[in-house]
Amino acid sequence: MNIKIIKLTQEEAEIEFTDEGHTFLNALKSLLLQDPRVKVATYDIKHPMISNPIFYINTEKIDPLVPLREASARLSETCVELLELIKLKLEEPLPK
Repeated sequence: MNIKIIKLTQEEAEIEFTDEGHTFLNALKSLLLQDPRVKVATYDIKHPMISNPIFYINTEKIDPLVPLREASARLSETCVELLELIKLKLEEPLPK
């Protein structure tokens, strides 16, 4: 994954994501919208075949990269937990 910060102010950021789609960005957006410091979190993909998504975040009195980093870490932790659960299930004997 590559990102390009298009715009960054004290409470707002626009970030272009390369090689990402709805799956990752919806999960990230959902986590950000649970944060009371985040006023807006959304993204737009002009055309899925020829354009990269642009993610927009607007916060209340906080650098927008702070909740973005925190949400990314939570998303990563959730994926690690899921992988562990799958690993445990694969080690269980098959039902007869």
